[in-house]
Amino acid sequence: MICLASGKAKDIYETSDGNPLFEFTDQVTAFDGKKRAEYQEKGEIMYRMTEHWFRILEEDGIPTHYIDCPTPTSMIVRRPDILPVEVIRRNYVAGSLLRRCEAGEVKLPEGVKPEEGAPIPGGMIEFTTKFEEVDRPVDRGEILSNDWMNGLEIEQITDMTSRINTILIRELYGGGIILADFKVEYGRVKNSEILLADEVGTPERCRFRDKTEFEDGVIRSLDKDMFRKCTGDLSTVYGELFKRLQNQEEM
Repeated sequence: MICLASGKAKDIYETSDGNPLFEFTDQVTAFDGKKRAEYQEKGEIMYRMTEHWFRILEEDGIPTHYIDCPTPTSMIVRRPDILPVEVIRRNYVAGSLLRRCEAGEVKLPEGVKPEEGAPIPGGMIEFTTKFEEVDRPVDRGEILSNDWMNGLEIEQITDMTSRINTILIRELYGGGIILADFKVEYGRVKNSEILLADEVGTPERCRFRDKTEFEDGVIRSLDKDMFRKCTGDLSTVYGELFKRLQNQEEM
């Protein structure tokens, strides 16, 4: 196989039939790659969670680039043209949204408190760049003026992200997990169909909170924030998260 790229959390190869193959690694990074580490079995857990969510989302009518998983850490996918914009769905105030709010760079919806864990009724969606050295927020006007997408495509990915949010929340609820926010990316295939791409529903693309503790006023992260803030072992937390998903599926 030909190596196409080596990324922060997975390597990408080209198979003999021309499809990309994702190889999930044990590496984890934060702060634009400035902080790095490796955690045992992290790659396998990421692969298994991604496959879990792609299967569920496709059953609910969300088109994805997923094809098959030939090994416990690899995934074969279709090759869409990746859109240069990522989408963030926010259900609670957290992360960069809070920092930007405190810096006066963004306004929260009316009535939403500028504090960690504050709920955002109805949620909010933001767009960021994908291929710049450091991702930055962009609005609809900049997307259109740069011809990154047309208006219909913006509406498509906005609607698809909202549908994904509903499905994730539904599946996570029984496992006692709150979905604070998540990031997704999309690709366009030759017939102009928009597909969900990369990975979805993992603790490296989402912020998860333990529901019981959250309701008691304690924010316990079940995601990469633990690595960012040095508050726990990722292998243990990621393993716990996946077991909760498995238990929910078996019910």
